[in-house]
Amino acid sequence: MSRIGVITNPTAGSGRGARWGSEALTALSAHGHQIRDLSRGSWAASYEAAMEHRRGLDALVVVGGDGMVHLGIQVCGGRTLPLGIVAAGSGNDAAQSLGLPIHDIEASVRRIDEGLSGHIARIDLGVITGATVDHPSKPRYFIAVLSAGIDAAIAAYGSNLTYPRGPLKYKVATLRELPRFKPYGVRIKVDGTEWTQRCTLIAVANGTVFGGGLKVSPDSVLNDGKLELVIAEPLSRRSILKLFPKLYDGSHLADERIRVIPASTIEITPLGDAEGGDGAALPPAFADGEQVGRAPMTVTVAPRALRVLGATLAK
Repeated sequence: MSRIGVITNPTAGSGRGARWGSEALTALSAHGHQIRDLSRGSWAASYEAAMEHRRGLDALVVVGGDGMVHLGIQVCGGRTLPLGIVAAGSGNDAAQSLGLPIHDIEASVRRIDEGLSGHIARIDLGVITGATVDHPSKPRYFIAVLSAGIDAAIAAYGSNLTYPRGPLKYKVATLRELPRFKPYGVRIKVDGTEWTQRCTLIAVANGTVFGGGLKVSPDSVLNDGKLELVIAEPLSRRSILKLFPKLYDGSHLADERIRVIPASTIEITPLGDAEGGDGAALPPAFADGEQVGRAPMTVTVAPRALRVLGATLAK
């Protein structure tokens, strides 16, 4: 019998999360596991509960979308405690990247069982540090993509939308955010090489996708010990509108104004008008769809820092 902590999100999946959470708890119990429900009604409270009880667990399971996975990796990242994922949210980029079932409770529980029997994938995590990184978790881990430019501004707008949900929310947020866009002023330092520029999109990729299937860095691999900086030069609003549909198939990388730079350590420092620089101030950064704080921040990679039950990485 395995001792499993479970965190559910009642608001996941357009409000269907409460039912999915209940079904997941029932299924895990039916498979013979000893369950401790660590859901506490808020992200921070559930995190604290999981941290308090983690030493008495054989695994932590999160039920919901990418936001719940992001919570889970704060608890399990850099530790031997494995993470199980029941993907039941509006956005399930992490589960898709890990080859896990989506919106299938029973199949997800079977994968968790397989993981507890030894089928575990060890993957890298991005690590965010800086004085303004949001609590409660420092450092802040991420599994997929850190967004720090217009991609973050769109994520911020989308996080306040109650309708529509899922990938369509990102498209609506793009149309709403574009009219106020001005290129950002930044200082970037990648593995010791430093420069300043004005830019549009800034993303640090550990995985391939974000925002409901946007392939910002199609060649990123979750277990290669590297990150990729994706940065776009200043673009007009019309060019941005044309760019975002290309993110769904990765064809945006054919644009010579977009660079992908492999890296181990990336420092992002704002040089907007407020800092006496050239360009707009950076928006708050988002990772895995969750706000993580404001630059300046440093992003590094933690190789093989997360154990995921039943995951299968694409070759």
